[in-house]
Amino acid sequence: MKVEIISARPEDTDFIAWIVAQGMHMDGVPSFLKKHGARNDTLYSWQNTRLLLCDGRLAGGLISYDGATHEERRRNTWVMPNGKLLSSGDVPETTAGEYYLDSLAIVPEFRGNGLWRLLFDDAVKIAKEKGFHRVTLIYDEEYPKLAQLYTSYGFVPEDTFLYFDTLCRKMSLSI
Repeated sequence: MKVEIISARPEDTDFIAWIVAQGMHMDGVPSFLKKHGARNDTLYSWQNTRLLLCDGRLAGGLISYDGATHEERRRNTWVMPNGKLLSSGDVPETTAGEYYLDSLAIVPEFRGNGLWRLLFDDAVKIAKEKGFHRVTLIYDEEYPKLAQLYTSYGFVPEDTFLYFDTLCRKMSLSI
């Protein structure tokens, strides 16, 4: 199987929205997520997304970015149709000085092959090139298998906090 990682394009927004929905354990893909992928000022912009191709087919993706941009991008992402900002909680997901791995998903037929590691390797390489020394992520504590995977990569558990009323744990990797 030929595997490659490429930068997303504006026309990849439907797949980017699927990545986000998978990362948030949603059954469907809300239409507003598709709109966010086409913009350059949201958390889920195509500009923040790397895609995994297996034999030329979309097999997964990872959205990652500079934590310093998170708050501004969050405000552009989670404003509801009534203009109200959806609150994620009092603790920020990420902050300045961190390269943040936001949303990861692998297409079901490609799961179980460790392909997520290729996306993490790619993100860590980008983080290093940009001068970061710390990579972070959060995961839903209801999915302990994720903690095992991330720990196997070298991430270290940190604090837990509520994010959208879900108990999450932050993890970090020194690079």
